[in-house]
Amino acid sequence: MINPKIQACLLLAVLLSACGGGGEPPGQESSAPTAQATDGAPPAAEPAAPVAAPQAKPEDGETVDEVTSSVSPIAQAVAATTPAPTAGLPSRWQQGKHFTALPAAQPVSVAPGQVEVTEIFWYGCGHCFTLEPQLEAWERGAKPDYVKVVRLPVVWNEVTREDARLFYTLEALGKVEALQLVVFRELHVNRRPLTIVAGNRVDTAATEKRVREFLAGHGVTAEQFGGVYRSFAVESKIRQAENLARRYRADHTPMAVVQGKYITDVSMAGGVEPLMQLLTDLAVRERSAR
Repeated sequence: MINPKIQACLLLAVLLSACGGGGEPPGQESSAPTAQATDGAPPAAEPAAPVAAPQAKPEDGETVDEVTSSVSPIAQAVAATTPAPTAGLPSRWQQGKHFTALPAAQPVSVAPGQVEVTEIFWYGCGHCFTLEPQLEAWERGAKPDYVKVVRLPVVWNEVTREDARLFYTLEALGKVEALQLVVFRELHVNRRPLTIVAGNRVDTAATEKRVREFLAGHGVTAEQFGGVYRSFAVESKIRQAENLARRYRADHTPMAVVQGKYITDVSMAGGVEPLMQLLTDLAVRERSAR
């Protein structure tokens, strides 16, 4: 039998050789400060340090791979649920939060090299009236030169159909730029409707008369008006708008669509000014991706 004193000495020697000496106690990890989130975005998961080549086991008994993989369950949960910034966009924008992608991209009407930004609106919408001056200012100067703004009136019922008819009449007469905001003001400031409803139905004759008189006050002759208001071209535009708004899943106004792919609105973007910046950033990404 081995002498108990000798046995104790041998056991002590084995333990000393396994720990290596000078290292931290087994299982203890050094803590490091986590990166701070910027611009209101959730903190992104901190990337692991690159490993050039397999390394020999350090004196404390752990490899580099073992150290970097020692992540707490809380940190793992945060990393798994934190959305990463969308590639090609500033980190403040996140797909699924500030904008969403349509299940299938829709055709656009712009030339190659251009990016289409579509405003989905209704003349009777007060929020559309609030957005319109900002959109027009962005369209005139702040937007990139290669962006083309397209306006798409919703067609949900009889009232919105007649409002869409008014818009496409203005478009056919080349009067959208001059009269788009004027129409909004007529409804929301002057409180004079242009679509006349009687007995829960649109009175088409009274509506046509009212619109003719309104446009006559802004330089449109009766002949010009009569040539487009109920024309085949305007009727076709209304049908196309109804179909396109359905494909865009336009269930409220105002909404914006970038290049037939991405949907956003004032609420998602965080305000009118952020929306204008988001539209710019999405357009820049679409242009650079070509």
